[in-house]
Amino acid sequence: MKTRWTATLALALLVSYTAPAQTPQPPKPKLQDLSFLSGHWVDSSERHLSEEVWSQPSGDSMVGMWRYVSEGKVRLFELLSIREEADGVVLRLRHFDPGFVAREEKEAPVVLPLVERTERSARFSRPASGSAGELTLSYRRDGDALKATVTKEGKSEEFRFRQMRNDGTGPSRRWPGRRSVPKSEAPPSMGSGGA
Repeated sequence: MKTRWTATLALALLVSYTAPAQTPQPPKPKLQDLSFLSGHWVDSSERHLSEEVWSQPSGDSMVGMWRYVSEGKVRLFELLSIREEADGVVLRLRHFDPGFVAREEKEAPVVLPLVERTERSARFSRPASGSAGELTLSYRRDGDALKATVTKEGKSEEFRFRQMRNDGTGPSRRWPGRRSVPKSEAPPSMGSGGA
């Protein structure tokens, strides 16, 4: 009888035991998750233009361009790409002066892995290492507005854009309350609106 009771108890304990719950891993980000960036984004004032354009995702990449114009002259270009790679989604960018001379070393574009995303926002970041300081580029879309925030070594610069529509209409003046793009000849050397 004691053997039967011990076997029943052991069976009851076995049946009632459940393995500890595993924390589900969030799905790996996909390039398509960043399609909210696609479009023609403009912030302009009487003397300044900050413009960013992103393609739709296609294949394993999407391509972007940013330019800063002051007093009727281009001051800085930036070319960007976002690619879906084996280790995740990565943004690369490179700056060029008006003569299209690269500011970064030939083999060293700025590389920022995607570290956080929501349905309408993305944050790309590189920790400090060696001579390169910490760098973060964040995007947040709200309707026809896109905010890009560049944080370099603890200092942030914010850029706000309005979406230009296909018919060429869109923003014609500065967005009230935004931080102005510096009026100096050399805007910030850190991209997407200065990254």
